[in-house]
Amino acid sequence: MPLQLPETFAFSQSSLQAYQDCPRRFWLTFVQQLPWPAVEAAPVQDFEQRMRLGERFHQLVQRREHGMDADLLAQALEPPLDGWFQAYLQHRPLDLPTDFTEVERVLSIPFGNPLGRYRLAAKYDLIAVEQGAAGRPGRVVIVDWKTTARPTPRQILEQRLQTVVYPFVLVEASAALPWGPVEPEQVEMRYWFTAAPEAPVVFSYSAERHAAARNQLQALFTEILEGEEEADFPKTPDTEANRRRLCNFCVYRSRCDRGVLPGSLAELEAGAPEFFAVDLATALEFTLDDVEELAF
Repeated sequence: MPLQLPETFAFSQSSLQAYQDCPRRFWLTFVQQLPWPAVEAAPVQDFEQRMRLGERFHQLVQRREHGMDADLLAQALEPPLDGWFQAYLQHRPLDLPTDFTEVERVLSIPFGNPLGRYRLAAKYDLIAVEQGAAGRPGRVVIVDWKTTARPTPRQILEQRLQTVVYPFVLVEASAALPWGPVEPEQVEMRYWFTAAPEAPVVFSYSAERHAAARNQLQALFTEILEGEEEADFPKTPDTEANRRRLCNFCVYRSRCDRGVLPGSLAELEAGAPEFFAVDLATALEFTLDDVEELAF
């Protein structure tokens, strides 16, 4: 039998990353939809506070990008949120295109299965597009605001599926967008960190990267959708390194006999190279209820 996922399920960088990190986590989270009473990091109050602060920062930036007064938005902000917002106001990249902007935009495309049953979706903090010649788009810049305590190293970001999925979905969806179709070479993705606002991590895109992304994503989709039962979604190997960077921050760790106590927030925020740093403002997943389907 083919894999049975919820009718409203949409693949995203989060669910694909969960599968790549640990197929069992994908099975428990998205196939079985199994709630598990565990926290991701301790102290739990500090972890939840960091998540709330990250969400508030994204809301502030969204409102500012929509034109709300900066001084009004900055009133009565507590640390570290006040510093983050000032960093954004002072160091928002000056070279971003201004002809078209999309803020907190969700795009989705049919991908990876012949019947078109599932979609691949991405939620963008900011898309900035330049109007080119003859009504065609010029530069297209994707910006992702990050509130991690330290910038994530470039080599780790390059491995993450967000860097693959975001430009891929944008190029594939662009023909149905207000500015029209874009070529991969026109696209650039920037990770902007509150911890290093003057040094965003930039990835250019190309036709070669786009083809590689298609192959990588198609292979992941095929592998996932060919699974039929729990045995087809094994746990990540039980190594000390995997426990430190993955299992300790997974809510299913006790169910998988990978420990009971959560990893520390300080360790998670340290952003050490062996950790796949987590943006505490990013929700795990969204469904088709949140996705604007585009006509193709």
